[in-house]
Amino acid sequence: MSKTFFAKARRLAAPVLVVGCLLSGCSTAGTDDRGDGPRADSSRVASLQSPDPAASGPADSVDDRRPLIPLDATNDEIEALRKVWGECVAREGGPGYEDGRSVIWKESQNDPKAKKVRTACRSTEPEFFEERQKRTDNATFRDNQRHWYECAKKAGYRLTTPDENGEFGITEVGPNGDFQSPKMTACQREAFSR
Repeated sequence: MSKTFFAKARRLAAPVLVVGCLLSGCSTAGTDDRGDGPRADSSRVASLQSPDPAASGPADSVDDRRPLIPLDATNDEIEALRKVWGECVAREGGPGYEDGRSVIWKESQNDPKAKKVRTACRSTEPEFFEERQKRTDNATFRDNQRHWYECAKKAGYRLTTPDENGEFGITEVGPNGDFQSPKMTACQREAFSR
């Protein structure tokens, strides 16, 4: 056979092998010599197999693992959750970091250590139900905020005009009280538990 035949055969062999391997769903990706990672060579062929979700790590973020403060939580329950967070902040931050509120204040003052401490304790920082809903389902959050605003307005609260997320404030603390008052919290629970 001629040299030309072998040259043509070699040029066609690689593409034929790649196509055949892709169609059959094979992969040449193996592990390295230690057996704990992909082999570092350029001869690997992409696999058509779906990636293993467990191999890519946890699907949820640190924020999704934070303790959730339910709508009907009592002040004692909220403080118990904040205590665990505060203990983490004190342990990670040391002097000057007595509780969660101190790390938030220091972070707002651009203290470089505060961000590190807060990150280290993020999985213990409690999150109110509404905050989580705003973070994970903003459309529903905005709708619930609108219902809360309407209920509070009907209850006689003097309120600011809601912003683009539906969040509002109290312009005057009247006989009904503030955001912690029974009527306001009842409106909030009604709106967010629909």
